[in-house]
Amino acid sequence: MMPRMSRRVACSLLCGSLLVSACSDSHKSSGSGGTGSNATGSGGKSAASGSTGTFSTGSSTGQSGTGGGGPHIIYADTDDTLFTLDPTDPTLAITTVGKIDCIGPSGTPGQQSTAMTDLAVDKSQNIWGLSSYAVRPLTIQNGMVHCGTEVYVHVPDPNSTNPSFPYIKFEALTFAPEGVIKPNEVLVAGDTAGELWSIEPPGTISQHGQFGTVPADDGHGHAYQYPGKLWELSGDIVFLANNGNPVGFATVRDCMNPPDNTNCDPIDTLIEIDMSALAQQGTQNVTKSIRGQIVKSPSCGDTSGGYGSMYGIASWNDKVFGFSRSGNLVEISNVDGSACLVKNYPMDLFSGAAVTTVAPVIPPPM
Repeated sequence: MMPRMSRRVACSLLCGSLLVSACSDSHKSSGSGGTGSNATGSGGKSAASGSTGTFSTGSSTGQSGTGGGGPHIIYADTDDTLFTLDPTDPTLAITTVGKIDCIGPSGTPGQQSTAMTDLAVDKSQNIWGLSSYAVRPLTIQNGMVHCGTEVYVHVPDPNSTNPSFPYIKFEALTFAPEGVIKPNEVLVAGDTAGELWSIEPPGTISQHGQFGTVPADDGHGHAYQYPGKLWELSGDIVFLANNGNPVGFATVRDCMNPPDNTNCDPIDTLIEIDMSALAQQGTQNVTKSIRGQIVKSPSCGDTSGGYGSMYGIASWNDKVFGFSRSGNLVEISNVDGSACLVKNYPMDLFSGAAVTTVAPVIPPPM
């Protein structure tokens, strides 16, 4: 399989000794993943317009120190608002941090992007936001989220037939922990086609694998609609250092014609990433194991049969917290994908989530 140079624009920057590179595509809702009576969520992710800018070095120091958050913080965002979740809080309540000040309608003076697509958080809890073809440091200031200077570096896609977006377009961002790809943390982006890319200065993009093909079922009795097709990235990726034994997860889905965002399974699947395979450049399969479709656990009282459009994920201990485009906050077992709805936020259509790479994790069994 030849690398598919498509589905994202890339940006790269170097802040001190820390690599903080990125790419962007505004909000994630183009196409239709379908809906079903037993599933919540639909669609893939789409792009919005952006504008050029420059980058000035600096940290994203926030209200509680670097990164703006304490040790028990998960971040999530809608197109224009940042939220936090304390995974140690038994209520799992979401707290609104504030509006993101660089997001606004196209043409609004001083607001260059129409949506914040995703988030990434490094080991020091510096927050980075992915918007329309740009990455910016985010700083929490007086009930607002301030965007630092954007970096806008577009990479032409030789295979693109869309004149509006003739660039590589990524859908998800996270940091690879130290020692996985490089000695330092490296930003990794995922495109809809199920390919993962490292982004390093001076804007070098290297493929670090793809998710492989869809099996007949998830190993727990849940059959897939489109076995044999390539996995498509439905939502997000998250990597954790795990004290030198890195762990990674992603939310994916099976589609009839990947990566076209049409005729897709409305229920996402949680997969575990083979971090040793991710470390290598190439088109190798980086799926370590299929943890399972994100279906309702028998112990939960919610009525949905399964959950899709997990545009943001963050991991904590043995759980993956999924933030969906339909406003669901879902607690997912990293062992078998079984899930419980924590709460639906109908006015908050989530577009991303992130957690520091040094968050605690209890890896699933082999």
